[in-house]
Amino acid sequence: MNILITDDERLVRISLLSMLEELYPGVHHISQARDGEEMIHMVEKDFYDMVFVDINMPKINGLDALEICRGKSPETQWCILTGYAEFEYAKRSIRLGVKEYLLKPLDIDQLKELMENMIKEKLRKLQNLNQIFENSVSQAFALADMAGGIKQMQPVQKDGVYSIYVFFLDTDENKKRQELYAKLYENLSSYLKKNIEGRDRYALFFLQTSELCLIVEGKKYMRLHSYLRHHTDVFDMNTRVAAVWAAAKDFKELYMNKQIILALSGVRILEENYKTISLQELNEQKDLMEKRFLCEKIEMLTASYMTGNYGLANELLQEMEHEDGLKKSFEKIDSHPLRAYLSVIWKSSFEGEEYTDLLGQFQKLLQNAMWEHNSGNQDIIQQIKEYVTSNYMNDVTIAEMGNRFDISPSYISRIFRQKTGEKYIDFVTAVRMKKAMELFRNTPSLSVKEVAERVGYISEKHFSKTFKKHFDCLPSQVAKE
Repeated sequence: MNILITDDERLVRISLLSMLEELYPGVHHISQARDGEEMIHMVEKDFYDMVFVDINMPKINGLDALEICRGKSPETQWCILTGYAEFEYAKRSIRLGVKEYLLKPLDIDQLKELMENMIKEKLRKLQNLNQIFENSVSQAFALADMAGGIKQMQPVQKDGVYSIYVFFLDTDENKKRQELYAKLYENLSSYLKKNIEGRDRYALFFLQTSELCLIVEGKKYMRLHSYLRHHTDVFDMNTRVAAVWAAAKDFKELYMNKQIILALSGVRILEENYKTISLQELNEQKDLMEKRFLCEKIEMLTASYMTGNYGLANELLQEMEHEDGLKKSFEKIDSHPLRAYLSVIWKSSFEGEEYTDLLGQFQKLLQNAMWEHNSGNQDIIQQIKEYVTSNYMNDVTIAEMGNRFDISPSYISRIFRQKTGEKYIDFVTAVRMKKAMELFRNTPSLSVKEVAERVGYISEKHFSKTFKKHFDCLPSQVAKE
């Protein structure tokens, strides 16, 4: 907090300053004024959360100065410094709304109790003011949404310095997305309570479109720009997070910026994770509308895929295949952030850098999903197992299975383990080890190297290591039996 000590006696000022620093080392910023006139000048120049003021001072006495300053800084808390002989004068301060007194000579225990009371009162007032501000903002936004936009928005707050942040969370499950939004809300609320003081106000609420929105009144909003990068522990690795912010001078401009942010929000998927982007920065991007069109198509395709509307997803994919403008837009962007976003949402690695690679991956994942939705997946797993059992001596890597059955390797890996309870590679190894043991038993003339080659191993060393791990003995020991 910013604290001002006003007293014409230097010893009193130094004594009070020392006590405050002893009670709260390094916590508060403490200034001094030597008389009422200097106090008025300092309060006009800066905001003080708390002011200690003596009554009897030269030039302008403490009560006259306090009366002037209260009109200039109504949110400041005031404490009268008084001696017993001055107590009658102090009665006037009651009419000025002063509730706290500190008797001279100063006592540290009395000061500690007074500070605790004033801090509690300050927090209570801040919470009330923030609640009023939050209600004003959220209601104004909701009414404007229902009434048809900014023209119907009523001026509910004076002009000032405002900023708006809209937070976007992208993850592979809608339920998890809601849980993460709730977690972000709690974390951000705690951060704001600790970092926004004095005359600054904030409103944290959810928009009708479900995104989390933060409005800050005051000049300290710049500190929020690094919030996401320093609070990544709120999220897991399968979450993409972005915030878009803009400054405004009144509620109408805030609402207008909110609408523009939502309209351009799709472009966030072209940015790195945990980035706070300014609306001005978005508007100044080259080929913004082309990028927006590309991102909107990808988001629509993704939403259709995640909700199981595979027919619409296929239609969108066909449009993307025949729209030359989308390909040109893709070629102009850095595709790395986009591929990182898609890998999270689609639960599959997007590695190719060409537009055709992107469409091919979409097509394969959609085919997998449609097949799983329409006919189940037990048959394909059985086909894969039968193929491996008959062709174990050949290339039966998961990538080869993907090519052979026209299914993505990541999908095979996930479904195989889900349906059989074991990893695909473990199944292949078990088949090969069983065949190797049969060869050793039935054809003792074969060398270890020959058996390794017949069951699909190029390296004899790797085969022997795997065999020992599987049977707890070396293949050479079995061959000698």
